[in-house]
Amino acid sequence: MPYDLIVVGGGVTGAGVARDAALRGLKTALVERGEPGGGATRTSTHLIHGGVRYLLYDRLTTHATCRDSGHIVRTAGDLLTRLPIVWPVYRGHARGLETVETLFEEYDRFQPMKYGRPHLRLTPEATLRLIPGLKAEGLRGALAFDEWWVDAERLAARTLDSAKAAGAEVFLHAPVEAVLRDGARAVGVRAGGRELRARLVVNAAGPWVDKVARLAGANLPLRLMKGTHLIWKDPKRVPVGLLLEAADRERYVFVIPSPLGTWVGPTDLPGPADPDEARTSDEEIQYLLDSVRRYFADWPRIPDATIVGSRPILGQPGAEKLLSRDFEVFDHEARDGVSGLLTIGGGKMSDYRVMAEAAVDAACLKLGISARGTTQNFTLDGRPVGPVPGWTPPSPALKNFLKTRPRLRELHALAHLGGALAGHLARRAAGRCPARDEDAFRERYA
Repeated sequence: MPYDLIVVGGGVTGAGVARDAALRGLKTALVERGEPGGGATRTSTHLIHGGVRYLLYDRLTTHATCRDSGHIVRTAGDLLTRLPIVWPVYRGHARGLETVETLFEEYDRFQPMKYGRPHLRLTPEATLRLIPGLKAEGLRGALAFDEWWVDAERLAARTLDSAKAAGAEVFLHAPVEAVLRDGARAVGVRAGGRELRARLVVNAAGPWVDKVARLAGANLPLRLMKGTHLIWKDPKRVPVGLLLEAADRERYVFVIPSPLGTWVGPTDLPGPADPDEARTSDEEIQYLLDSVRRYFADWPRIPDATIVGSRPILGQPGAEKLLSRDFEVFDHEARDGVSGLLTIGGGKMSDYRVMAEAAVDAACLKLGISARGTTQNFTLDGRPVGPVPGWTPPSPALKNFLKTRPRLRELHALAHLGGALAGHLARRAAGRCPARDEDAFRERYA
């Protein structure tokens, strides 16, 4: 019997699509060429975060991502660990202490959506006591905030388990060899030697979505950005997470202590058109080493491992640093004349639940099925989450308008920050933004 839906891709987004569809009662199958989350999910920074840096150029994405991160905390909370992160600010940095604190005061507006805590401003002395070995010269202070760390592959696997419990069938080690066609209509896939037929195919293959779309005679514009992390096996090389101005003073890199080791990265460079050809370069390794050794003179020069992946950024105009991390559902019938095929493209791991919901909403519309998504109401093991806060999402009309206008999107973000900076400086002048010591930090993150 044919399926209602075949999902291509078993990363966290594809797993989310399969779970959402199965919970709505759709007969669903998912095909994945390897293990759950073994592609772009595995190479991510493993954070469920709102994106504080996006406030500099894409405020609405920060808003939307924080809102859906809260759903992930409620539905997959047993997989998440709160990670305090410190952003040290030095004399000569591109952004000064007051500017960075203004950024976090704005982030505090969205943090409650994802159960984050308000930021703390730390004295230089407290920062150095919290982070042994950190460079003291020129340190003006630091800002502390928190995000959620997750074992990303385990999140994908658990989401697939939830999909299977709801009735989805999952085929692992089943690479897609062809998209089956009946004239101009996609009617299924051949994967791992099986022919599976469905009323609709949903392409959720992350950075591979264009390769899958081309199997059906369609295409999808992506700007693949390569991201490398360096890994040291010691899971506690630093006692807290760090967000550091990189060696080129243009980007920032994370230092993330975790059960998977201490990760430094990522880079953000144009990658090859084929994600399977992404490789870490010597220049990337040196860039990340130079970035972290700006702050730790004794940091080891040779990592224990490296990991590289591609981010599926939607094709869009503008400078690389202004690229939106938003997502979109593409209907290839309207776009390419290929009916029966949808693609969910762009986005990031912190958006995976709402990306899945948007994809299945579009699928239900195509199939003439009236069924609302419920993934925000149940944990991955099927328990009700209880009352769901009614946080207002960003304006869809404004998001759509700014999506393809990177300079306007940046001006929108900077206009908010400009007003916020004026208010921050007034509060500082009144003595209402004190710097705290390490005891306040430890009390906050006990």
